Amino acid sequence: MKNELIEQQLDTLPEEIIRTFHKDFIFLISPGLVQHFPARGWSQEQIEKEVKKRIGEPLIIEPWRTHTIAYKKDSTLVALIP
Repeated sequence: MKNELIEQQLDTLPEEIIRTFHKDFIFLISPGLVQHFPARGWSQEQIEKEVKKRIGEPLIIEPWRTHTIAYKKDSTLVALIP
């Protein structure tokens, strides 16, 4: 992962929160706040559109652990996407 701030932010999440990550939800993670909303049955296009709406563009998409994350270069808001 290229963004050390994002990596540190994710790596310091409590394990109780990490265990809640599920493929049917998109999680928005910022310092001190984790939110989620349903994405069950959504196409990749629908997921991408919603993440762009909430985070903006251009998105950087990378793997993190067994998940995929998306974020903007100079932002601390991260989307964990199914």
